[in-house]
Amino acid sequence: MYIQSHSLNTKNSYKNGLIHFENFVAQKYQGTFLTIVEQIKTGKLDSYKLLNEFVAYLDSKNLKPKTIKLCISAVKGYLRYVGIKIYSEDFRQLVKLPKARRYREEPLTKEIILRVLRNVTTKLQVVILMLVASGMRIGELVQLKISDIDFESKPTRIRIRAEITKTREGRETYLTEEATKALKDYLKRFLGWNERETNPEILDKIILQAVIRKKKGNGPKTHSEAQIAQGILRQTLLYHIAKIPELCKQNENGSYMIHFQAFRKFFRTTVGDTVGRDFAEALMGHHFYLDTYYNLPEEKRREMYLKAEPYLTISDYAKIEKNLNKISDRQNEIEEEHQTVIRILKNSLLVPKAAEHYFMNKTQK
Repeated sequence: MYIQSHSLNTKNSYKNGLIHFENFVAQKYQGTFLTIVEQIKTGKLDSYKLLNEFVAYLDSKNLKPKTIKLCISAVKGYLRYVGIKIYSEDFRQLVKLPKARRYREEPLTKEIILRVLRNVTTKLQVVILMLVASGMRIGELVQLKISDIDFESKPTRIRIRAEITKTREGRETYLTEEATKALKDYLKRFLGWNERETNPEILDKIILQAVIRKKKGNGPKTHSEAQIAQGILRQTLLYHIAKIPELCKQNENGSYMIHFQAFRKFFRTTVGDTVGRDFAEALMGHHFYLDTYYNLPEEKRREMYLKAEPYLTISDYAKIEKNLNKISDRQNEIEEEHQTVIRILKNSLLVPKAAEHYFMNKTQK
């Protein structure tokens, strides 16, 4: 599994599934992997019955349906590896998995995000602003290098390397001017970055290098530096919001309202409402939309993002949205006047005096 994904997360998840199975066969059958395999191969034990019992065992541990499904996948893979065939149709008919529950999450607003920003550290402010502005996953953000950021582009462009994405497909996204300024200040303060120089000695440094703490000891490597950074950032975010009851609310599924994925969802909703769902999904890295995205000229992509940028800006959102509303109202007025002019011009052939009177009044005004 690691060779396929190069993900320690995937490796650890499958390993945990096998550990659960090992505990299950020891408790239920007083056996081991080898004895269970032998019983299945000799026909003394039905593999589908075994998997069904394993599902019930996992469910009794109050594991989530998604976790149960992953554990079953690990065991099915192991059984295939030792020569026991599991047929998909038979599995669907004979092994019943619990259905995943769908819970409603409290959506984030700019007021909530602004309040969070006022109560967290400088590093977390940069992380939150970048997630809100770009739609990146937190796992992608913690692996970005300085060389991945193109500050010369307007808006600032981010190149997300294929090896750090969940789908293993490279893509590009952008930052708002607000997030760009916060990132520049962070780089100057923590990495010695100089805006007026090329900074060749630090281009390959991870932007959030200051967050990563390498694990001590010579034991096996079970977590990557990116996972360690994510864990630290999550703990730090939770530490700060725990002090404010209004920010420490929980959703129906028990998760906190404020979490990194919620900022990504805010991006998806905001950009989707402003310039279209497909564009938002492509920037977020959803595979189905990437081809359509890259068929757009670069200039068109920048233009679409700049249209959404005011709605992704957090710090001065009240002032910006007030101006946007004024512009929108004025645009509607102009559109109405335009339609009136068209009607007058069409009627002027029949009633020339009416047209002359209208244009004289407009000129006086």
